[in-house]
Amino acid sequence: MSTNKRIKFAASVLVLSIALSACGTKNNAPDTPTATSTPSPTATEPVPSGSAAPEESTQEMGERIVSEYRAMTLASKPANELYAGLKQAIGQDSLEPAQADELIRALEAFYKKDLPKAEKSFEDAKVQQALSKLDWPLTDEAIAGLKDDDVRQLVENTIAGGYKIDTAEGYYFPIVDYGKLTAFGDKVSVAMKAYLELMAKESDAPSAKDAGLVISWDELATRVLASESYIVTFPDTPERKQAEDYYVRYLSFYFIGLDNTPIFDYETFAVLPELKSEYERMATSHSGTIAGQYAKEFLDILAESKDQVFIKGKNGEQTDVPAVKKFRDKLQDEAVSKLPTAKKQ
Repeated sequence: MSTNKRIKFAASVLVLSIALSACGTKNNAPDTPTATSTPSPTATEPVPSGSAAPEESTQEMGERIVSEYRAMTLASKPANELYAGLKQAIGQDSLEPAQADELIRALEAFYKKDLPKAEKSFEDAKVQQALSKLDWPLTDEAIAGLKDDDVRQLVENTIAGGYKIDTAEGYYFPIVDYGKLTAFGDKVSVAMKAYLELMAKESDAPSAKDAGLVISWDELATRVLASESYIVTFPDTPERKQAEDYYVRYLSFYFIGLDNTPIFDYETFAVLPELKSEYERMATSHSGTIAGQYAKEFLDILAESKDQVFIKGKNGEQTDVPAVKKFRDKLQDEAVSKLPTAKKQ
């Protein structure tokens, strides 16, 4: 398929793959973690107000708001103050979508520096113990009922900073809550809106935990297509690299599996029937996508191997099928090479 046709096709897939089911299936910065800080915006620490200076144009006002907010994110302010500042700044009528995008990028850059410190603040045994006693997922009522004031304040400030609390293997930790950021979808560009929705899929419902898939194969297929479609439709955005990382991850899960969620039966080493059907739907319904083309290629390989992903060795051990191994080994790098090249900035 030509690049133009593929981009046109992907543009239509973008909306469908994020909003609908895919494959035609069934129906870091200061030493103290900022999340524990309590300051809020004051007269001495203003958030971008959008008040125009004399003879300031709308464009200049928007640029000033972005500049002021970016300075806030670089000034070691706590996450809860920065998130409140974002809500105020992004709501200004003078802000253009491209400028609103820059506000999101400034906050996301802050999160990348701040998150490790926020995570560290949750390592305290009393924090873990307190959270382990609550029902999951957390509710505002449950958090308000935490008896330890320090723990409650930590959790409340963390959430107010745009994070959410997640859990894996009995451990509790903060992650960026992209679902909250999608609330600004009408303020940002179409590309940024699509990116936030893509990221929210993962923060709202992580695809994998404890070395196992925790979403359905069908939902995984949706995420494969959504991430590919975003990259094909918006190849030049600063967010491309993050989307590309997710794309490669999802492809790996989909065609290779995870330690605790293999794509094959443990006893026979044959591909799971329901997953083979998933590949068939992908190959048929999305033949114009890279993922669809890989599904067809993999099905052809499985036809030759009589559906064996591995075979049993002399002692019953798991042994590679050469063609399957070759497909598996090349998948990630080759898939990335097939994506459209970004224009040089």
